[in-house]
Amino acid sequence: MAFGVFDGLHEGHKYFLSEALKLCDELVVVVTPDEAVATLKGHLPQQRYKERVVAITAFNPILKVVEGDLALGEWTVLKNHKPDNVMLGYDQEKLMREIRLLNIPYKLIPPHKPDIYKSSLLKTGG
Repeated sequence: MAFGVFDGLHEGHKYFLSEALKLCDELVVVVTPDEAVATLKGHLPQQRYKERVVAITAFNPILKVVEGDLALGEWTVLKNHKPDNVMLGYDQEKLMREIRLLNIPYKLIPPHKPDIYKSSLLKTGG
């Protein structure tokens, strides 16, 4: 299982998803809904939820995409899917702390050119 906003699917996201998929038989990708993004980041994503899902499935149709919880910290998606592992990106420290508290095994995916392929950098022009 992997979590993310995936707003403007870029090479860093694609690398993360590809590497995560190599470590499991099936990868469930939990995409953060628009309302939760607004709560988490203080603004709506540039691409709406459905657009982000379309981009992920167009990138790799094997990925199983599900909607994340509207309420942060609810973790219904974890209860429903019971992942063997959660794949974490290098910049998901807060999520890592939550996953540790829930005693769910996780694997870290190393970054792919984080000085270039980071959403916040790409949106501001680096």
